[in-house]
Amino acid sequence: MNYNRIILVGRLTRDPELRATPDGVSVVRFSIAVNRPTRQGEEQQADYFDIVAFRQLADTVANYMTKGRLVLVEGRLQTRRYTDREGNPRRAFEVLADTVRFLERREVEAEPVGVEPAPAFEARTVQAPTAATTAPSAENDYYDEIDLEPGALDDEGVDDPFR
Repeated sequence: MNYNRIILVGRLTRDPELRATPDGVSVVRFSIAVNRPTRQGEEQQADYFDIVAFRQLADTVANYMTKGRLVLVEGRLQTRRYTDREGNPRRAFEVLADTVRFLERREVEAEPVGVEPAPAFEARTVQAPTAATTAPSAENDYYDEIDLEPGALDDEGVDDPFR
């Protein structure tokens, strides 16, 4: 029996990046910082996780999440292999999200006098469709079609091909 499940609670380190596959499937990428437990007096440390979500979940995350927001992500850990510009083999670890739960309300900005404030965004869960309702190869098509040239270094100094 095999089991691959991950649950993370952390803050977005940058705004989500929404793209689409050649077939028109929405794909969002974002990363979260998850604080490690520390003893009193120790300096706080964090681990950084790259998250990928597809379809309606991708659209919802891109529309409602911004840098600094607290989220719970549930999904599976996935490894990809690619070759960087210099021809070096690389591996990327990312979480393929099934569920993203928004854990904070959006702060309401000060409204002019006489104007009713907009309602705050309620914390809610958005869940990806089940495998039975989705095209089985959309995620693989995404990785086959994406430009894998590495960009800037990520938070831990590892080349990230999506920046």
